[in-house]
Amino acid sequence: LKPRDADVVCITPCPPPFEVPKMMMMNPPLSPLRNMAQSPPWMGGMPMMNMSMPISRKRGIFAEPDPYARSMAAQNPEYQYAFQMFDRDRSGSIDVMELSDALSAVEKGVEANTMRGMFPHYFNPHTVMWLSARFAASGGGVIHLQQFAEMMQYLESLKSIFAQIDTDRTGDLSVQELSRALSISGFSVSGVYGGGDALSLAVAEQIGRSYDFDGNGVLTFDEFVQLRLEWDCYLDAWQEHVPMGSDNIAPQQLLHVLEGIKHSMEPISAMAYHPSMSNLNGFSPMSSLGGLLYASMFNINRPFSPRTAQLLIARFGSGMQQYMNFEQFCMMMEWIKEQKKKFVSADLDRTGKINLSELATAFACSGMPMSPAGLIELARRYDQDGSGCLEFDEFLQMMVEMSN
Repeated sequence: LKPRDADVVCITPCPPPFEVPKMMMMNPPLSPLRNMAQSPPWMGGMPMMNMSMPISRKRGIFAEPDPYARSMAAQNPEYQYAFQMFDRDRSGSIDVMELSDALSAVEKGVEANTMRGMFPHYFNPHTVMWLSARFAASGGGVIHLQQFAEMMQYLESLKSIFAQIDTDRTGDLSVQELSRALSISGFSVSGVYGGGDALSLAVAEQIGRSYDFDGNGVLTFDEFVQLRLEWDCYLDAWQEHVPMGSDNIAPQQLLHVLEGIKHSMEPISAMAYHPSMSNLNGFSPMSSLGGLLYASMFNINRPFSPRTAQLLIARFGSGMQQYMNFEQFCMMMEWIKEQKKKFVSADLDRTGKINLSELATAFACSGMPMSPAGLIELARRYDQDGSGCLEFDEFLQMMVEMSN
């Protein structure tokens, strides 16, 4: 993500090329993010509350729709109308292609009257896959009315949040806007309220880059939705294994959180390889799953070792005290995603392991050729199970120590 110029020319685009349901075009009620943005800075961006009570991580841009409202979503007449509109074959369900059309209509509503609206584009197919996996994993991506209504309610919440983050009304998010949104949502790497300091901006840029699929330096709505869906998995795993109100985890807790993430991502991998996804233009299972951690990613479910957790906390956490807070954990996850991509790229024979020849090729391609003796010594140091290859867990240990 690149900083955006302060001066923005406001251009009103033409209306959408076809009529979409009103609920896809309207601005929904203000979300908790607006209330947080108006809170005094000494409250840390939170609404007035009993400060002795634990504060949930799911606030601000991570706030969830009300559970009761979610259960009643299918009774919303606008959701019913939208469902009938996009169920073009009148099958009583919406398949992946029909869902893609519906999501494109949602995005047109988000981008209406913004500069981004002048350049219509398809909803990112990888985000379509994520939404299918979250709301219709059991049906192989086939969505019925209740699931569709819950998904629309979720997206309406994100539309409201996105509109409040997009302060310059361009239809996309700059690094400054993302940094501020993270800050007032409780994600603060520097402690500076508003996220305008250099460190917060650098972290927001790194996070945003992971989801900027078209490389245009900003996050569009569909890219923001995928960021939110992935971070929902991180938050769920963190809240499941970390007591409410606690902000630090030790190595053993980190192992549980990582395993929780791997299992929560399994429906994503199953959906990525579902035959229906092949109909989406531009979709690739490998590129969609490249950096994600999921249980079956290497055909075996091998948990991370305690040594890996210790090294990760030493690298990203609070060093000798052997603990890690939530912000450090999220930065670690972004780093692990990059290492997973490197591992997959080096695993030329797709065995889920890197042999000595593949390791030599990987170092050479990185501009760091190593002698045969050096490679053998390096592999021996990290090949803890003596298999003659490096599994991902062992590869991570090597990369952590090399990065230090």
